[in-house]
Amino acid sequence: MSRRLNILQVTTHDSGRHFGCYNHPTVQTPAIDQLSAEGVQFNNYFCTAPICSASRATQLTGLYPQSNGLLDLVGFGWRINDQVRHASEIFRHAGYRTSLWGVQHEVQKNELGRLAFDYTAPTPNTAKEVSEGVCAFLEQQQESDQPFYAQVGFVETHTPFDRNGTAPDQDKGLEIPPYLADTPATREAMAGFQGSLRQVDHAMGKILRTLQQTGLEENTLLIFTTDHGIEMPRAKWHLYDPGIAIALLMRAPALGLSAGQKCELLLSNVDYLPTILELAGIAVPDEIQGHSFAAALRGTAAAYSPVRDAVYGLYHKTQARYVRTSRYKLIRHFDNATDFHRVPVRMEDMQNKRVIPLLELYDLENDPNEFVNVSGKPEYAGIQQDLDNKLWTWMESVQDPLLQGPVRTPTYIQAMQDYQCWHDRGRDTTPPRGKS
Repeated sequence: MSRRLNILQVTTHDSGRHFGCYNHPTVQTPAIDQLSAEGVQFNNYFCTAPICSASRATQLTGLYPQSNGLLDLVGFGWRINDQVRHASEIFRHAGYRTSLWGVQHEVQKNELGRLAFDYTAPTPNTAKEVSEGVCAFLEQQQESDQPFYAQVGFVETHTPFDRNGTAPDQDKGLEIPPYLADTPATREAMAGFQGSLRQVDHAMGKILRTLQQTGLEENTLLIFTTDHGIEMPRAKWHLYDPGIAIALLMRAPALGLSAGQKCELLLSNVDYLPTILELAGIAVPDEIQGHSFAAALRGTAAAYSPVRDAVYGLYHKTQARYVRTSRYKLIRHFDNATDFHRVPVRMEDMQNKRVIPLLELYDLENDPNEFVNVSGKPEYAGIQQDLDNKLWTWMESVQDPLLQGPVRTPTYIQAMQDYQCWHDRGRDTTPPRGKS
């Protein structure tokens, strides 16, 4: 009887697709590039939200944010709905030994039990420390007959880039993305990002070597992915491609995957969980909304058949929703207030915008940087209508709360509970003791 497939998933923080294998020549990512050369690289893989918790929860539940409950960060009080099952729970129920290493963003730290891991490692500060723990685990696991599901999260490349003295990196030059102004501040930030990414790659190299040395390489599905775009304007916190385009690399020699394969299918990270469940031979729960793309990995006759014709997502802070096809993208806003975060660099023209348009439509073939909004132009009327139909249909299918009005945040709900307590006390206006 053949041994069951191990699952080792590695996720970086705020990295987008900024790796050498994704045509970014100034970053130093030889280990990640090696993984791409030995496995399958997905070139049209997008997240459902350009923010940590919402994106990761989609990936690990197979449900869109509106359906799993995490529309925004867990730090702001958002929670996965009680009935929703996390990947770790599903794998554990299927007989896997489950473990968590490093960063996760699906629950608050005091609710880690909700994720049903058999083992949760103490949270260290660096990719180096996380990888050392993972490699020690792999060395122990080589003698076990029980398959494992290991979820690994690096805090890098989240700011601050100089975490624990990490040096900036410009050894191979410096790439300034076309959506950023080329200023000294931008260059400093991108050099810091490249230095942080170099630490991620060192950690990945250690994991790759350990898998080989322990003999686990053959029967382990090694996955490398990211949660959303880099922490820069028009990337993280935005629904433009630099915010939602993410990396996905998979290698599993036991499955006979073609080394160096580039998959161009349009995919969403809501499709991730059903895919790895199918590859592991585990039944996909009926409630999962994603579509498995396992055929694309196995090279079957269906490998090049589209899994979907569009990807969808949201950014809760600006009450925005998007639909993207292989050529076009429509962003619909339900609030016209801008939402700027503290980031290393801000583009002047974006900072000066005071009102967000109701609709943004981009022809990605002719305008890959999404600089020209063609919504309302007669020549795009049919395309705009088609995308709008897709978006409204999707919102209905996931029972998007925006269709019922502005979404109540956890902070608002808590405030109204406090109001109700005050009201029930008879509108007591006496200040609480010790407060004014």
